[in-house]
Amino acid sequence: MNACSALAPLLAPMLTVIPFVGAYADPPAQRNVELTLFAAVDPIPEGASVIDLWIPVAQDTDGQVVSSVTVSHPAGGVIDTEPRYGNKMWYKRFEAPFEDDLRDGKLSAEIKFEIQRTEIVAPESKSLATNPKADPKLTAYLEENRLIPVATEPINAIARELKLDADPPIVAARKMYDWLIDQFKYDFGAKGAGIGDVRWACDSKTGDCSDYTSMFIAVMRNQGIPADHEFGFPIRTKGTEGRILFYHCWPRFYVEGVGWIPLDISEADKHPELRDYNFGSQSADLFKFTHGRDITLAPKQAGPPLNKFIYPYAEIDGAPMEKVPYRVFFRKRKN
Repeated sequence: MNACSALAPLLAPMLTVIPFVGAYADPPAQRNVELTLFAAVDPIPEGASVIDLWIPVAQDTDGQVVSSVTVSHPAGGVIDTEPRYGNKMWYKRFEAPFEDDLRDGKLSAEIKFEIQRTEIVAPESKSLATNPKADPKLTAYLEENRLIPVATEPINAIARELKLDADPPIVAARKMYDWLIDQFKYDFGAKGAGIGDVRWACDSKTGDCSDYTSMFIAVMRNQGIPADHEFGFPIRTKGTEGRILFYHCWPRFYVEGVGWIPLDISEADKHPELRDYNFGSQSADLFKFTHGRDITLAPKQAGPPLNKFIYPYAEIDGAPMEKVPYRVFFRKRKN
């Protein structure tokens, strides 16, 4: 039997199935934060003549308003938008000699974002509303990605055994959400984790947020339900300022009459008390930057499409730099 076809109980007991007003009467939480993203091409390879640098730029989206984007340094550069998903990015080409572009001896860039983030709660997700599937015009969220196959036999098998074709989208999404929590074991250190490779995740039944998210997306798209992969930076401390060490990612799916519904499967697996909350709700402590997979940047990079674009990306004379050192800092503002 394929590793992905062994099923847990179809639907875990629901703790919150009553209407929104009864279960989530408190006003949504809100955060005002300054985020600073710093990137450096360091060291500069000997003999380099051209360095291209792209940095993701946060923008307005569901539950998020970006009131300002300030490039502290360097001078120049442009903010552009890639056409497939609408991700924004800052871009600059540096040409040798690089001395005039150095800051503290490094070729670097720093961008500050003022962001207001509001908690999201979709009441339809809590009541398992029977809204229909969306119009298939959202093709970018129904197609395969390089590492997210949609119609392989393991994915077909999950959909068949969960009987998802008989369910409205929100019910199908909840079944898959519960199946992943029950069947997978969170392990960000597993060899192969963090790439979002559905074939690997299907066999290993472990991984991190990228792997859980990719599995969910594959099965939703298999059922004709548009699904997307979002990326951002979480604040996981009550402190007023500090450094954010890791990015986070999560899926969302689209339903007619509701729009995009977010969920956070890996965090629910790590924190069982969040299981019901994280289906259809999203914390105000998640700050979104990009979404989608197989990203072609703007302007287009010389290398292949990016599996994910949450870190800064650079090319040295047209060749991808293996890793661009970066740091993210936050400072909370008063609401």
